[in-house]
Order: sequence, then C-alpha cells, then structure tokens
Amino acid sequence: MPSLERSGPQPPNGSIGGSTTGPAGRTGRPPTIDDVARLANVSRQTVSNVLNGRRAYFSPDTLSRVNAAIEVLGYRPNRAAQTLRSQRSMQLGYHMSGEELESVKGFTLRFLQALIKSAARQGYQVVVFTHNDEDPLGVFKELIARRNVDALIVTESQVDDPRVAFLAAERVPFASFGRLADHLPQQWVDVDNVVGMTELVDYLVTTGYRRYAYAGAQGNEYWKQERLQGFRQGLRRHGIEVDDGDVFRGSDEEVRDWVRRLLTGGDRPDVIVTSSDSIAAIAVNVSHALGLRTGVDVAITGFDGGAIGLLTEPTLTSVRIPVERIAAELITRCLVEIDGGPTGQPGTLIPTEIVMGGSA
Repeated sequence: MPSLERSGPQPPNGSIGGSTTGPAGRTGRPPTIDDVARLANVSRQTVSNVLNGRRAYFSPDTLSRVNAAIEVLGYRPNRAAQTLRSQRSMQLGYHMSGEELESVKGFTLRFLQALIKSAARQGYQVVVFTHNDEDPLGVFKELIARRNVDALIVTESQVDDPRVAFLAAERVPFASFGRLADHLPQQWVDVDNVVGMTELVDYLVTTGYRRYAYAGAQGNEYWKQERLQGFRQGLRRHGIEVDDGDVFRGSDEEVRDWVRRLLTGGDRPDVIVTSSDSIAAIAVNVSHALGLRTGVDVAITGFDGGAIGLLTEPTLTSVRIPVERIAAELITRCLVEIDGGPTGQPGTLIPTEIVMGGSA
C-alpha cells in the first residue's frame, strides 16, 4: 500500500511542520485531528493510523512528529468515534496482584504513569484491575468476554506464567513486563539484571571500594536471583570474594535488623549493594540512625533509579530501569498484535544505566 505521508520540505529546527504555534492556540477552540495533521505536516489519515497503532503505514520519524504535535496541541482523540469505527474498546488492561495494590512502591507508580502516558499517545486508556484469589483468571475471562479491553499487559510475571498461558490459548493480544518460558509466546520486555548489576560493581571497584556487602529482598523471583548473581559475578571478575555472612535477603524488617548489626560490627563494609531502591532507602535510614554519613562512612547503592532514590539524603547511586522505554515497547507490542495477531517475535531486553547520586 502506498504511503500516506506527505512529502515536502522538512520543518525548521525547533518546530513541527513549519509552525511553532498550534491552531488551537490561535482560535481558542479544542484542537482537532486536522490541526495535528497540519502541525506535523502529514495527512489526516496518517494521524489516524498513528492513533490506531497501524504501524505498517507510517515511519518512526512520522510517529515522532505526530506524537510531538499531539503533545504541543494537547489533542485528545474522540474515543467514542474511534471505538465505533474500529470496533475496538480503545482500552488496554493492566493486571496488578493484590499484594502490589496493597503495598504500591515508587517503582510501580512510576511504571504505571509511564504506561498510561504511552498508551494515551496512541489514543488508548489503561484499565487497572486485580483478581479474585479464588479464581485468579476469572477477571481475565470476564474482560475478554465483554470485550472491555483490546489487549492485556501483565507484570510481576512468573517465567511459566498461567496468565500468559491462558491469554495465548485464547489468542488474546498481550505483552509481559518480565521474561517468559520458551514454550510461551515471547511477548515480553525486560532488562538484563545481571549486566546492570555487574556494570554497577565495575563502577564501584573503579571508584576504589574494596569490602562489599549485599542486602536483597526475600523471594525466588528470577530478577532477585539475577541481581545477586550479577553482584557476585561482577566482584569475581575483579578478583574480589564476598563472605556468605555479608550477603543477606529477607523482609524489610529483617533487612533493617541485619544492616544495623552489619554497621555496628567490628569490620564495617565499604559499600552495601542492594537489590532495589526501597531496600537501599532502609539501609540509608539505618546508617543515619547510627550517626554514620552515607557516601562517606559507608556507601549504599540501589537498583530501580526511581523517585525513592531522589528522596534519600544523599540521593542514591542506582541502576536505573528505563520505564518510559519499557512502557512504550509494551504498548507497541500490544498494538501490533491487535492489528495482525501473534507475531512470533522474540522478547526485548532494554539496557539499564547507572544514575549517579551522593550515596556512593
């Protein structure tokens, strides 16, 4: 099918489609799809294709220009009209466990915000739901039967996830934040926890830290195991061994007590590497309570790179998980499957990055 993008001169730097002021700004009326098309210098149909996730009909550059125009104008699609035309709900379901809802942490909120924003740029809303403990898949069946959502996004995924097995069997579009077993569709997006942690250890060793300890959350989830694996692997390649007594995983209260014993012992570590920003914040609080200067008397690092790390004093040095990129990739994978069915594509690993704070 021929492209519907308009040809013509590229807009000047600092503008979209040759204009720096949206039509709504001049007239005071709500912006329309035609205003977006003019500002992005594309056809009305191309804007519609972007809003409906028809990625075969536009280039990445066009997607960027249309999204920028939508942001500048504050355009909001007419969801009722979109639903009637496409026979779609224009909604994506996001499943959270009861445990996540009861103890929502900074990373979960940051990810959910990114997911909602990324979906909105494609004309979709996100419906957050949880499950009944007696029938965990019941709510999935109900949403699908009622056609309340066009695709589903799952997180906190188990590798052999029963939710994913059910969605695959029902041929329902989905994407998972977290890796999946080989026999399941590889509709997942994740970060490489081992690489992220080894890169952090490389930085710490280069900075001069020599005696290490590790504090992690309890549980056997693969990402928790991988972060500890990356910690040990990173130290070994620098010829540094860590005693088993200097590695601990447990509940928040157990971690708090362990860090207190560690820091009041006779051989205090140079740095405590933790499995998450929330665990790191516990270690920082214990350090302060004992009269130690975090980043001077003892270094502490996190893993998430979210808002929690900005609230500690000093701010955390952490491995940042790029939730904006992850959210965008999850939404894209859902829209591609909504349009064309299962793709058979492999999962996607998004690189992490180190955020420098004052804690290490």
